[in-house]
Amino acid sequence: MVRNLCVLLLPILWSCTATIAADRPNIIVFMVDDVGLGDIRAFNSQGGIPTPVLDDLANNGVRFLNAHSSASVCAPTRYALLTGNRVYRGRNAMGSWNPYGGSHIRQGQNTIADMLSQHGYATAFFGKSHLGGAKTQNGKYGQLRQGPIDHGFDYSLTLPSGIQAKPYAFFRNDRLSRWDDDKKDFVHLDSKVEASRFFKNEKMDNWSTETVGPLLMHDALNFIDRHHTMHKAKKPFFIHFCSQAGHTPYAPPERFNVNDPMNTKEGIPIKGQTTNKRTDMVHEADVAVGLFKKKLVEHQLWDNTLLIFTSDNGVAKGINSTWSNPIYHDSKDGHYGGVRTEKAMVNGGSDHINGQGVIDGVPLRGKKGYCYEGGHRVPLIFHWPARIPARPVGQLIALHDIYRTLAGMLTIQVPGEQAMDSADFSKVILSGSNDLIRKELMIQANRPTNSKDKRQNSWSFYSAKRHNGKVVIWKAIINNNRNAPQKRKAATLTELYNLTADPGESKPISDTKRSKRMLAEYKDDL
Repeated sequence: MVRNLCVLLLPILWSCTATIAADRPNIIVFMVDDVGLGDIRAFNSQGGIPTPVLDDLANNGVRFLNAHSSASVCAPTRYALLTGNRVYRGRNAMGSWNPYGGSHIRQGQNTIADMLSQHGYATAFFGKSHLGGAKTQNGKYGQLRQGPIDHGFDYSLTLPSGIQAKPYAFFRNDRLSRWDDDKKDFVHLDSKVEASRFFKNEKMDNWSTETVGPLLMHDALNFIDRHHTMHKAKKPFFIHFCSQAGHTPYAPPERFNVNDPMNTKEGIPIKGQTTNKRTDMVHEADVAVGLFKKKLVEHQLWDNTLLIFTSDNGVAKGINSTWSNPIYHDSKDGHYGGVRTEKAMVNGGSDHINGQGVIDGVPLRGKKGYCYEGGHRVPLIFHWPARIPARPVGQLIALHDIYRTLAGMLTIQVPGEQAMDSADFSKVILSGSNDLIRKELMIQANRPTNSKDKRQNSWSFYSAKRHNGKVVIWKAIINNNRNAPQKRKAATLTELYNLTADPGESKPISDTKRSKRMLAEYKDDL
């Protein structure tokens, strides 16, 4: 009787779901790799990289000036963005880097894709996951468990370790796949015998780093085509596109050919267009976002698409980068400080200045991996034509806040045990509210500050308060147990900064009372 009632109600429920879905935007979260706040021209007028598409999005959407990746390196951030949790709530305190070492996402933890799938969205993942996984012991050859398909995504084309580590291969729907240039599509390799012809020493025979971006983009645009053919605008989609652009090995394609991805002799010029190969890859990301826009305009979907652009951490060391005032020292990377310059390596090219970012004319300190602002302050743009009022926003936000912010924008209720560290910025984005959402924030670095103790790493702990109508942000740098950061009794505060007065973190402040208070707040913020 109950089953028959469910059958009778199913068309009504589906009709309601379809109606709700039709009123909701398509969502694309486009994440680049190791791209700094100052790599995007809209955030840095001295930047030497042409980013016209991203500049247009930033100038016509909400541009966050104080956004932070959830960690200063990639794997922890990727987990935090998708789950809305700080990284230590996952499987490993510092992130999961081994593609076959088990998923970082614990059982019962929902991703953004899980949430959106439950509310009528088609979901797809493209690019670097870096969330761990496991080989299937009993099943089809080359199949992964605990990949995107097991975490809410209907479709995926995954690079488990990106372009920097094995396996150098694509996994379509979590199965080992090879690009067939005749079919212009990926095909599964289902047996060890078949795979041995092409896949040796964890590398596919036709792998070429410079074609990864065009291949990912080709497949993502095909997904949109297929989705539009099946659903038109009646069912929204969510795409999490994790670009390889910005990461080593720096290998931009000579030309970006989205229709014939392995052909790098024809298409949109990329290599040699900017300061160096790293900055060429940032330009490549701008081109890719432009191709998304072109496809969505073609299907009349652009006006109802929310596009979120960001980076997984601060700028990488890069090529031929020098510092104007190298007064600081890092045990791993040596001396640094002041204005960061990447000298042009191409004829007629422009030097690229302060890829790590600049605030009010002051260069940010540090880069990828550091606890300082250059390590994890990143570009973050929310763009939804005619729905989001364009403006810069200076208050604190982190990438793990995307989870509850999307839920708020879609009026989805999130259970308390999910996205435990995520804050909802939907009112700030949609209505221009000036409500101070985050009064505290903590971001993980991957090394200690002023310590050679490898058992520790640093956290940036922020406190934001309104004073005389202005938001004042203080930052404490705190060293804590690397492998058990939730155990905070032995944590020590090493440096204190007034970021509002000193965005370059050049003048640590001796304020015993404030230091004690912020350290106590950090220890209590579990």
